[in-house]
Amino acid sequence: MRLLEREHPLDVLADRARRAADGHGSVVLVAGEAGIGKTVLLRTAVERSPLPVLWGMCDSLRTPRPLGPLRDIAGLLGSEVAAALAGSAAQHEIFAVVLDAVRARPRMLVVEDLHWGDEATLDLVRFLARRIATLPLLLVVTYRDAVDADHPLRTALGDLVAVPDARRLQLAPLSRPAVTHLLDGHHADPAEVHRRTAGNPFFVSQIAAQPESPLPETVRDAVVARSATLAPAVRRTLELLSCAPEGVSAELLAALAVPAETVEALAATGLLDRSGRGVAFRHEIARSAVLESIPPGAEPALHVRMIEALEAVDGDVNVLAHHAAAAPDVPRILRYAPAAAAEAARSGAHREAVAFYELALVHAEAADVRATLLEAMSQELYLTDRLDDAVAARTRALSLRRELGDLAAVGGGHTAISIFAWYAADRAAAEHHDAAALEILSRADNARALGSALAHHGFLAAQRGDLADARAAGTRAQGIADELGGDSVLHGYATIGVAIAHLLDGDVAARRDLLAVSDTGLRCRDTNLATTPMSNLCHLDVEQGRFGEADDALVDALRISEERGTPICVMWQLGVRARLRLLQGRFTEAEQDARAVLATGKFPLGRLWPHLVLGLLAARQEAPPENPHLDELWRLALCMDNPDKFATVGAALAEQAWITRRPDARLNDPRITVLLDPVHGGRGRAMRSLQSWARRLAASSVQEIAPDVPPVPEPLTDGQPYEQALAQWDEGSTEALLAALAVLDDLQARPVAALVRARLRELGVTGIPRGRSPATRANPAGLTERQLDVLALLADGLSNAQIAARLVISRKTADHHVSAILSRLDVRTRGEAAALARKLGV
Repeated sequence: MRLLEREHPLDVLADRARRAADGHGSVVLVAGEAGIGKTVLLRTAVERSPLPVLWGMCDSLRTPRPLGPLRDIAGLLGSEVAAALAGSAAQHEIFAVVLDAVRARPRMLVVEDLHWGDEATLDLVRFLARRIATLPLLLVVTYRDAVDADHPLRTALGDLVAVPDARRLQLAPLSRPAVTHLLDGHHADPAEVHRRTAGNPFFVSQIAAQPESPLPETVRDAVVARSATLAPAVRRTLELLSCAPEGVSAELLAALAVPAETVEALAATGLLDRSGRGVAFRHEIARSAVLESIPPGAEPALHVRMIEALEAVDGDVNVLAHHAAAAPDVPRILRYAPAAAAEAARSGAHREAVAFYELALVHAEAADVRATLLEAMSQELYLTDRLDDAVAARTRALSLRRELGDLAAVGGGHTAISIFAWYAADRAAAEHHDAAALEILSRADNARALGSALAHHGFLAAQRGDLADARAAGTRAQGIADELGGDSVLHGYATIGVAIAHLLDGDVAARRDLLAVSDTGLRCRDTNLATTPMSNLCHLDVEQGRFGEADDALVDALRISEERGTPICVMWQLGVRARLRLLQGRFTEAEQDARAVLATGKFPLGRLWPHLVLGLLAARQEAPPENPHLDELWRLALCMDNPDKFATVGAALAEQAWITRRPDARLNDPRITVLLDPVHGGRGRAMRSLQSWARRLAASSVQEIAPDVPPVPEPLTDGQPYEQALAQWDEGSTEALLAALAVLDDLQARPVAALVRARLRELGVTGIPRGRSPATRANPAGLTERQLDVLALLADGLSNAQIAARLVISRKTADHHVSAILSRLDVRTRGEAAALARKLGV
């Protein structure tokens, strides 16, 4: 079929191909309904492109192949990529090898039908897109835009369209004149064909290919009519091939004993394409239509033929699992589904791993097999932010292990559930299962399981502030690791609780122990051991005021967690960074991080700091009558039942009460008031902050939480403007209050600034600064609208040339704008301008 009404998208693709040939990569998204012509468009673009093309497909398998498109092109990218996929490399290691390969020379990489992509493929596309400006690569992604709102593709598309210079091409149906042109010489009425097909190019092409046939009602009817004229043997082969969404390689065709003349006859129908790797349907619509037309009861036997041929050529376990499920062949499902799940997990396709385990569990009957599958699946559920389901799966496994009398596995199950409960912010459940694990494993003959339980017990003890118990349990677990011949992984887990206890006791040298444990995790390829110490280190650096170290640690922590696909750790670390930015007075960045976490997932512990940050920002900048973020923070604190967390929440509630001048009954909860008792002896930023706010509340006559709270000054770290303004409020002199007012105005903490102005008036001060108007606050240097656009792009790290391209202005004009901005902002460098832009919220 001739390609009509696609000149503009072809021009865009040609332009981006030329740029990639010059070393300037970009992303192009091609969207449209099924049959709209996405593949035909790209084939035409490829014919005109100066670039060599890599073409990978996402297939409509029951559960997608992990990194399916990458597997299609691995051999073309080089032996290192193929070896990484075939071996035991983790996702971040595979991605690093791919990155090196695509840097080698200019190419076009097509990833087709991303709506069928697995989790790891979505991660790979985002990984390349984030680095596209530095690559000689045109990354073209096609997808159907009619996907559900909660489809994983939606989130990926949000990231892709945000890539600088990304283009989205929405393909429209053909117009009536175009349909008329395509039907030239056909007896059908073009207007009726246009009405019936709605201008869908694939449907039109099927009608145009059968000029003597009656006009079909649906595209399925058109495909079935086209295949009905085939010889019976050829038709049966077409039905066999329709069982393979992934296409059929030349090697597999041979194993299926498909003659060359049959392949030729099928290719002549126009329903299939021939390629170097064999044959595949030209469109999923055609394959589905043929598959649906297979006589009832005949399809399972076709899948069995596919399985036997795939086994003969050592086929992909993911594809074998698909055909085994369709057969259905229970022994093969139990053989291939767990293997496919393990491969998916290694590739970072955790959702697909869960799907494969669920498939196996439907058919598994033996208790030990079911327990093993449930245990493995629970870890994948945890990694996909489905903690409740992870606990449920592990609980079912625990019951089976108990029936089997496997004491060590029962104890290990309790330890695992305790870990999940901790991340679910359920301290009571975490400690219940922790105690059960220790009691059971003390009677079992399994030193390593006991050591793991002791290591986790030490971690929980450190979190609740029982430092002696944390050291004792951790030290005992370290001893078991040594007795097991120097088990470095177990020793590392044992060290985490011990190091946290030392840090809480003021021993800063224990930072090195946490960093060393993370290194051990990286070396031993244990993701949890690599990420957990970094998460705790970042939190404690912020809690204890080591902001410079916290900034550095967060960079490393987020890199490790993102590379290894651990969303729970990423959420926690971004939440810690949001809290750090709040303390640094970088309110806009704090809000961005906090909202990003809440939009990412449901992991309860990870939502703690974002709710704190957003609740305090609301109180400081708006003082609303209701503050749902602080309400949710209180609910989480009740679940965690942790003194440090109650101190943090109590300080936030007290600050809100002080700002709004409204008492809060929650502050009289015994779990808050006990922390203000001098005999409690609480330490840390949270405790000191609670004491400070209790004194301010009492001094303002808003609410008395506890009598005679002793003055404990909060040590301020440089770069804490809001806390410094509060210290100036506490000092109370006119000079100090005026200095505080300037800071609070800059931070747009309007309700707090209003309190300062009222106090200055009480002191008889006249000529109090009125603060800046909303327009001035948004644009303090009086920049033009265009200059604000340039400043925003400059803050995103774009060069003058990139700014010019984005705003469609000349390079010289961009240079002029940047010079003018530096002058107006009274800064000397682009970095200083970017930092000021972020502070101003531009």
